[in-house]
Parts: sequence; structure tokens; C-alpha cells
Amino acid sequence: MKRILWGSTSLLLAVAMIAGVFPMHVHAVDPPKEGFNIITSPLPIKLMTKPGATVETELRMKNLSTQPETIKMGLMKFGATGENGQPNLFELNSKDNYASWVRFSPSQFVAEPNVWKSVKMTITVPNNAELGYYLAATFSRAGQGNAKKATSYRGSVATLILLDVNSANAKRDLELISFTSTKGLYEYLPATFDVKLRNKGNIYLSPTGNIFIERGGKPVSSLNFNEAGGSVLPNSNRVFQIKWKQGFPVFQDKIVNGKPVPGKSGLVQDLKWDIKNISDFRVGRYTAKLLVVYDNGKQDVPMESTLSFWVIPWKIMLVLTIILALLGFGIYTFLRSAVRKTKGGVGKIRRGKS
Repeated sequence: MKRILWGSTSLLLAVAMIAGVFPMHVHAVDPPKEGFNIITSPLPIKLMTKPGATVETELRMKNLSTQPETIKMGLMKFGATGENGQPNLFELNSKDNYASWVRFSPSQFVAEPNVWKSVKMTITVPNNAELGYYLAATFSRAGQGNAKKATSYRGSVATLILLDVNSANAKRDLELISFTSTKGLYEYLPATFDVKLRNKGNIYLSPTGNIFIERGGKPVSSLNFNEAGGSVLPNSNRVFQIKWKQGFPVFQDKIVNGKPVPGKSGLVQDLKWDIKNISDFRVGRYTAKLLVVYDNGKQDVPMESTLSFWVIPWKIMLVLTIILALLGFGIYTFLRSAVRKTKGGVGKIRRGKS
């Protein structure tokens, strides 16, 4: 009986070790504050047209505050900042004659709370226009000026428009600079991949593709590359980040009141144990194969790269090893005791006969 109790106690200790290895995190967040709060859709807008033509698109916005807002439309331009695709807004200058091409209808209106409002944007392209134009339609409070160098700022929000005017001088040339993993060894998924591209042409490009995950030469998973349709602007680099999240367990951003919780070194992460995904337990060496495709104006051009990484859930493996060791020791002790009792019983029988 004592042996059985000891074995049960060992199992409870192992369970307690698991609880200590995977602690829970609880963080408080501040309540949202009232103010100018609007959203726009879609973002961004990509338009293709010809010289001398007129193109139209619909801009949509919603006022998320509790009070009506008087909104005025404005126009800025944008360019790429850094290598993560973050746009940087600039005021138009005298050389930016495309400001006269654009009309908004209406150009000013009252946005009621929680109601989508549509604005028609008309662009009349002159005959001498060509290549790409990168516009930002701004929604601002009436009576205030446009803010600079931001896509979301106090009192204004911008929708980006990429206008491609067909031209025989267009040069579409994309280069794959690197394909890397943020770590060579992961304890749990997600695994994060960075794809760095450079646009060496004179028109924006929106590449597509996949990342194929294999283990031991066998396919495991397939990830969409650039699913959101992001673009690389001319003469700039951009890093696309793709995450492989199909694992058990898997780290996920902690969400409170519909928003991720910030921590000291990024967003707070919780380890999610969804038993229905237990077949997605990951361990071992994996290979990621990248295939990126872009249109050079004549045909699709493929670019490929491969890397390897490891997933070793060492805490789980350590706990399982300890549990197996404890169970094995308990079974060994029980069998040894049973053998001794059997030998002792046989000895007594023999002495009784003699």
C-alpha cells in the first residue's frame, strides 16, 4: 500500500512541476479614452489606368466615437520608411502637379457615430502621366491642418492609394535579398520568418508566394506569403514577416478587451493548450522552402530560398522524462518487492515440508 501511495505522490509532484514550468500571466490594461477615433476601409487601394483616362474609387470611413464629427478630405503623398513597409506621409509641393488630378465627393461632411460613410475619389490622369503615383487621402477634423509623417495621428487618418499609370518605360525588377528565421531553435511555435526584398525597378510590385514546411523530406504545412497584398515601392527594401503558428502548444498574443497586452519587451504572450490540436505537436529539425513570384510585365518570375530550424519543447520533454523515470522506478520497486515476497513464501513452504 505504501508503494502505491508513493507512486501517486510522485505523479502529483510531476503534475506540480508542469504547473510551475508553464505559469499563467495576468496583465491589466488601461480603459480606452474618448477622442477622435475613426477607421477607414479598404487599406491600401491599388489602381491601374492609362494616360488620359479617368479612374474612380470609393473611400469608406466610420466614426467610432460617441459624438458626430465634421470631416474634411485632404491629399498628401507617401513613401516607404525603413524596411517594414511603414509609410511616411509628406505634404505636397509645387512639383506635385497630380494634386490637381484628384476630386473628392463630398469634400466635407458630418460623420455620425458608428455609421459607415462613403466618399468618391475621382482621378483624372493627363496624357503625359506615366508610372507610379503614391497618394494619401486624409480624413481630418474640419478646421485643422494636416499632420505630417504619419498614417494615424491625432485628428487625422489616411488611406493610401497606389496609382499605376501604364507606360512603356515601366521597369519591374524585384530581388530576393534574404530569407531568414528569427531563431535557429524554438521551444514552441510560432516560428517567424523574415523575407527581405528589394525593388530595383520604377513601379511598385506586389509579390505573392508560399513557404513550404517539411520534416524529413515530408510536407508538414504551407504558409501564404504576402497574404495581405503588401507592395514594395521603387528603389526601396521591404521585409515581410510570416509566422508558422500551427503547433501544440503554441504561443499567442494575450488579448484583453479586444486588444493585445503590451509588456516590457513586446506583447505579452500566453501558451495555449488546445487539446484538439494535439496532433500538431512539433519536435525535431524542420526545413522551410520559400517560393516568391512577381510579374515583370511579361511573365511571372520565381525566386526561391531554403533554410532549416529546430523545434525542441525541452520543458515538456524534461517533465515527461522525469515522469517516466518516476513511474519506472515505482514499477521496479513494486516488482522487486513482489519477487522478494514470492521467494519468502516459497522458502516457508519448503521449510514446512521438511
